[in-house]
Amino acid sequence: MFKFLELPDSGEIKVCGVPFLVRKNGKGVAEKLAETPYPFGGSSEILYFLGMSSESEYSSEWWSQNEVQYDHSIRVFLGDRLARIHVTYTDRTEDLISVIFGVNCWNYNLYYKPRPEEGLMSFEAPYQEPFSTDPAAMELLKRSLKLAENTADDAVRATKFVFAYRPDPAKTIKEICITKEDGKRANVAIAAVTGSAGEAVPEQIDPANITDRDFFLGRRYFADLDRLMRRLYQFKDELPLTDPVREIDGFDAPDITFEGTPEAEIFTNVYRYNIMDMAYKKLDDDGRSHTSTPGAANFGCYLGFGTFCTGRDSYGGHVWTRDVGRTLMEVVNAGYFERAKKGAEYLEELLYYPSVRFKIPHWKRVANLTARDENDLFNEGNENDGHASVMLFMYTLWRKGAVGNDWLVAHKKHLTAAADYYFWQKEHPAESNFSDILYSHSEASTQIPGGYDLFSNIISSLALLGYSRLFDAIGDGEYAAKCRGLSRELREGAERHFMMDHPRFGRVYTDTTDDCWTYEYKRMVDLLIYSDLFGYDLAKGDPALFDLMSRTFEAEKEVYFDPCSARQMGYGQGYITQAAFMLDRFEELTACVSAAARMCYHHTDQQYIVPEGVIVHGSGRFWFRNSDLGNAVQQAETVKCARLIAGIDDISSEDGVKLVPRLPEGWTAVNVKGFTAVLPGRKHGKIDFRYERIAGDDAGCEGQFRRSVSAVCEGTGCGFRASWNSGFEVKSLRIGPFASGNISVSGGLLLCVREINGRYFAEVGPAKERTDNVWEIDTAAELL
Repeated sequence: MFKFLELPDSGEIKVCGVPFLVRKNGKGVAEKLAETPYPFGGSSEILYFLGMSSESEYSSEWWSQNEVQYDHSIRVFLGDRLARIHVTYTDRTEDLISVIFGVNCWNYNLYYKPRPEEGLMSFEAPYQEPFSTDPAAMELLKRSLKLAENTADDAVRATKFVFAYRPDPAKTIKEICITKEDGKRANVAIAAVTGSAGEAVPEQIDPANITDRDFFLGRRYFADLDRLMRRLYQFKDELPLTDPVREIDGFDAPDITFEGTPEAEIFTNVYRYNIMDMAYKKLDDDGRSHTSTPGAANFGCYLGFGTFCTGRDSYGGHVWTRDVGRTLMEVVNAGYFERAKKGAEYLEELLYYPSVRFKIPHWKRVANLTARDENDLFNEGNENDGHASVMLFMYTLWRKGAVGNDWLVAHKKHLTAAADYYFWQKEHPAESNFSDILYSHSEASTQIPGGYDLFSNIISSLALLGYSRLFDAIGDGEYAAKCRGLSRELREGAERHFMMDHPRFGRVYTDTTDDCWTYEYKRMVDLLIYSDLFGYDLAKGDPALFDLMSRTFEAEKEVYFDPCSARQMGYGQGYITQAAFMLDRFEELTACVSAAARMCYHHTDQQYIVPEGVIVHGSGRFWFRNSDLGNAVQQAETVKCARLIAGIDDISSEDGVKLVPRLPEGWTAVNVKGFTAVLPGRKHGKIDFRYERIAGDDAGCEGQFRRSVSAVCEGTGCGFRASWNSGFEVKSLRIGPFASGNISVSGGLLLCVREINGRYFAEVGPAKERTDNVWEIDTAAELL
C-alpha cells in the first residue's frame, strides 16, 4: 500500500509509476513543500520523494561583489549539500538524508527548458553538454545520479525527479521535514513524499538507485560523484605536465610561444587560439565586429554550474564598444592592418547610429542597438569608457602605422565628431551631468542611473590625449590643444575626487564598486592603458605614476587580491595581471598569468578560448567556466598579457623599438616569430625574438639568431639571454630581474642598472665603439 503526506487542496498525480499528492498554484504548477514538519504516521519499506531539483535559479552568482566578500554561498558545485531530509520516528530517532547536488539532486532551470508558466530564469537553456553528445560523460552522470527522471511534457521543477530511500521498516515514521543547508542559498524543490509498503518497485525506478542509511553514512556515492566531477570540472591536480603547441589551420598571427612550466605551455595555446579567434571571428571580412563569437559555447550564461551549449549567438550580433575597442587594439598590434582598417570604418558608421537620449554622434554601450523609447535606457546613457575604448583603437590604428596621415585627413570629420562628444558633455552639464569630471552610464559606474567613477574619466582622458596626437599629426594644432586641455582637466578632476590619504601607503587612487564588476581592480586603469600610449617600462617612463600606482596596488591588496580573480576574465584576471606586469611585481605577475592559463584550460571540452568568467571552488582545487567563450573584452585583456611578456615595445615608434621582456618566475623562455613593429618614420619591420634564462656558459639558442646579448648576475651564474633577427636597429634592451646589481653583460653596452621593487635590471644598448658587438641593421632581413 502507499502512504501519502496529507496536503490540503492536493490532487494525485503519478510520476515514474509512483502516485503522489501534489498541490498546484493558480498556474497549475506543482508547489514545493515548506520547511516545516509534515505528519506521516506509518511505517514504509521505501520512501519516494518527488522533485529533487535544485530550487535556486542561480548556480553561480551574477557579476557582483560576492567573491570579494568571500561569499561563495550562491555557487553550487557537485558534491554540495543543499538540504537535509529529516525522517523522524516515533521513538525520537531519525534518519538524516543529505540532499547532495549530483547524487540525489540535479539542476532543472538550466539543464532543461522550463515551462513558460513556471516563470524561471533559464537564458537560452538547455545547457546539456557535455552529456548530450558524449556517451561516456552521460554514463558517468547516470551512475552518479540516484534519481529517476520524469520525462513527461508537463514535468516541472518540483516534479522532475523521483528519489527512493529505504527507511527502517520496523519503525513508525512520525514526521518528515526538509531543512535548507545554512551555508548555501540554493535549496531543493520537493513537492511530495509517498511511502510504500508491500508494493512492487515500479519498473521506472532502478533498484540499484534505491539508497539507505549506510549509503550516506559510508559515502558510497563518492567514487561515482568524484568521477563525474573530474569529467565536468577542471581540477588543478589534473592539469597536464606538458601541453605541446597545437597547430591551427591558417595560423598567420605573430607566433609567440612560452616554455618552462605547464602553465607556460598552456598559455602558448591560449594565445594562439584566441588571437586567431579575435582576428577572424570577432571581425568579419567586411569589418563588422562582434562581442561574442557567433556559435561559440556558452556555459549557462551568468548563473551556470559547468554544463554548456553550442551554436547559440550570445552577444554575437552586438557591438559592445568597450569589448570591441579593446579587441581591435590587439588585432592591430598583431599586424592585421587591413582587417582592422575595415573594422574602423564600420565603427565610424556606428558613431552616427540613432540614439534616443543623446542625439549627437557617439558610440553607445552597444553601438548597433537602438532603444524603443526613453523608458528603455539601458543602452542610451553616455558610456564614456566604451566610447573611449573605440577612440583608443582608432589611435592605435594610426600609432601602429596601419593607416597614415592621409587616412586621418580623409576621416577627420569622424575623428572630430568622436572627440566632440566629450566637449559636448562639458558644455551641456544639464543633459550630461558633467561637473569637473564625466558622469557615466556604464558597468564601471552604474548602468541606468549613472554615476561618477575613476575608470571612465581616466580612460577618457587618455583617449583624448591619443586624439591630440592624431590632430597634431595632420597639422590641426588648435584642436589638438583643445583635446589635451580637456584630457588634463579630466585627470586633475579625477585626482580631486578619487584620491585618498591611506594610513599606510599615502596618496592612492580609489574607485567605485557600485555596479556589477566584482573587483576594484579598475582603479589600476593607468596601468592598463599606459602600455598602449607610452610604452612598456613605466618605472623608467613615469616614475611618479609608477610610485602612485605601486601604492595603489598595495592598498588594493589590503581590500582584496587574489592571483586567480577569474569571475571576470578581463575586468578581474586580465586587469590584475596587467597591473602586476606594469609594476614589475614578478611574484604577483607569475601567479596571475599562470592562473589565467589554468582558467582557460579544460581536459576535454572547448579548450583554450578565454571564457567570460570562471567559477572557482573555495578550495581552489577545481573550477568551471561561466557564460560565453571568447567574450571580446575578457579575451583581449588576456591576449594582451602575451604581448607584455614578449615586450617588443614599439609604442613610441619615433623613439625606436625597445625590448622590455618579462619572464614569469619558472618560465624559461618566450619565443616570438614574425612580429611586425612600427619604426621611426612610420615604416614597418619584422622581428624574431627569443628571451631565455641561462646558467653559466649555456649556449642556449643564440646560434639561430644574428643578434645576442647575455647578462649574468655575478656570484650566481644565473642570467638571461636576448637574441633576435630584425630588419631594423633595436634601440635598447632591458634584462632582468636579478638578485643583485652586480651584473656582467656580453654582446652589448651596459648603460645602467636600475633597482625596481628590490630587484635589479640591466639596461643594454648597442656597443657602437666595439665592431664585434655593433647592433647593425641586418640587410639580409626584410625591411617592410
